[in-house]
Amino acid sequence: MNRAKNSLQNNQLDCQTNPSIQLRHFRDREVSQAANEPQSPGAATGFASLDALLKDHGWPRGATTELLVGQANSNELSLLLPILAQLTQKGEMVILIKPPLTPCATELTQYGVQLEHLLLVHPRDKRDCLWAIEQSLQSGGCSAVLSWQGNQSMSYRELQRLQQSAEESGCLHFLFRPQSESANPSPASLRVQLKSDGQLALKLLKQLGGARGQNLYLARRARLVLRDQPLH
Repeated sequence: MNRAKNSLQNNQLDCQTNPSIQLRHFRDREVSQAANEPQSPGAATGFASLDALLKDHGWPRGATTELLVGQANSNELSLLLPILAQLTQKGEMVILIKPPLTPCATELTQYGVQLEHLLLVHPRDKRDCLWAIEQSLQSGGCSAVLSWQGNQSMSYRELQRLQQSAEESGCLHFLFRPQSESANPSPASLRVQLKSDGQLALKLLKQLGGARGQNLYLARRARLVLRDQPLH
């Protein structure tokens, strides 16, 4: 734990990366430039029909968005390909914390994600994972944090701390959790149930200040989507 803290204080997260993905750390100059850019209420999802259902017409900034998924697979990241491409193409850093599978570099670049602006972090245990998420959100060095809960459950208080860190930083936070957590209360601003079977099936379980309960089918390959339609 101490080694990880000391490493972050030196502007470097304690991480383990796939050699096929070349990662680098965000520079203070780039952070300053990103902070000065005007921001819309929400970050466009890349799906017109999903944006139309979200209160801020996009992913909520300064908030935790929970994505409740089944068995871990590469398809769960498809929903976020547009925002990953959007942010990294602007030179903004995105941090992935404890992904169960290493993202495919070829597929990411195919959909416009700039790999030099991605950082993979592999904490040793739950305590280090929570610390890494909080420190990443509070660092001012990234625009989005993607984190995975894994098999160890998080308490409501722990989730509150992550939500608060996102609020204070204005950062996008996406937290992947098992679908079994859908029955448990959560302080997250947005909760989305996600299933993948050729297309992405979404259900809005919770949305602060907005509608909920809607279902959508979205094409799985987000950047190449030609149509998206309601689920009947």
